[in-house]
Amino acid sequence: MLLPCERSLGGCNLKENTMSVYKRGRQGTHWNYYFRVRGVRYRGAIPEARTKWEAEQAESKIRQEIFEGRFGLVQSGTMKLGDFIDEIYMPWAKANKRSWKGDECYAEVLKQYFKGKALCEVTPFVIEKFKHERIKTPTKYGRSRAPASVNREFEMLSRLFNLAIDFKKAESNPCSRVRKFKLDNERYRYLLSEEEPALMSVLEGKRAHLKGMVVVALGLGLRKREQLTLRRDQVDFSRNVVIAAHTKGRKNREIPMDVLNPEVREILLKLCSGKRPDDHVYINPDTGNAFHDIKRSFHTACRMVGIENLWWHDLRATFCTRLALARYEALTIMTLMGHKDLKTTMRYIRAVQLQREVRPELFVHKLATQEIRPPLLAAVSF
Repeated sequence: MLLPCERSLGGCNLKENTMSVYKRGRQGTHWNYYFRVRGVRYRGAIPEARTKWEAEQAESKIRQEIFEGRFGLVQSGTMKLGDFIDEIYMPWAKANKRSWKGDECYAEVLKQYFKGKALCEVTPFVIEKFKHERIKTPTKYGRSRAPASVNREFEMLSRLFNLAIDFKKAESNPCSRVRKFKLDNERYRYLLSEEEPALMSVLEGKRAHLKGMVVVALGLGLRKREQLTLRRDQVDFSRNVVIAAHTKGRKNREIPMDVLNPEVREILLKLCSGKRPDDHVYINPDTGNAFHDIKRSFHTACRMVGIENLWWHDLRATFCTRLALARYEALTIMTLMGHKDLKTTMRYIRAVQLQREVRPELFVHKLATQEIRPPLLAAVSF
């Protein structure tokens, strides 16, 4: 039986040692083999051998099988990390990940840092060194690099090694012995009732297209990607629901158009007028194509009226907050938001309850009621 015994830390670089077969046991009647190939030592019994010549023939056959890669051990880890990214990882990512474009950026960083290194040469110590050197490197804008950014690069490296194991290009994932940077990035920001009129007042002229988008974001709680990729056939006026597709949790969900604001339906009726089922609802007036992002124009509008530290995703948090203010049940809110875990939803609900007690004047909103809302039948995932 082939038995790898021990691996050195520099697996690929150790010299090959050849050792003859030998006898073992009290009577010295059992033949065994022992040899090392590329830093991996192999030993085992050859019970069928009765003579030294038979044992040597068996050892030779075992050694040949290893060199032929039949057990996938010798070749494992010798491939260059950069080659693995180009030849295996990126083609796999493009076929299986919606976020593969982000991986392209991370891939360049990893290929540059680990240039010339084989997979087996990327040890936990080398990865720790990469983390700490990377966090000290400023961004292209001269700003300090965020720990979260380094964690994203580290996560891709870990996924890369898991894939290498699946393809028998590596035997283990060194990232499993390295910890990510701890983050203190829990965010709870929403659009205040007094901020909303000010924001809407500047969404005119060249920013007029943002006004309806903001109203829909506040009224449906769609993630930015879900909203920008929304198509006509996902807006069902007969059932008065919007179907969120391409979601983070990979499960579609339905949101009633009037769950918070009846104006959402009127806006969507105008946007969908004359469009085919597979047309995008939101079209960039400058290019005539679907939006890729709206970050810059939204931030400009916020800056014009003095609204600080508000991101587009915070409009989704505002939707969740207003559902809690309107006394919808926690499970209904979780379903409408598309949360997998009720704990995530409860974080918003508890924050609303706490702020209501501390500063009730901040929570005066025309949509809030004192009655407990029943569960919505339309708010289901499928």
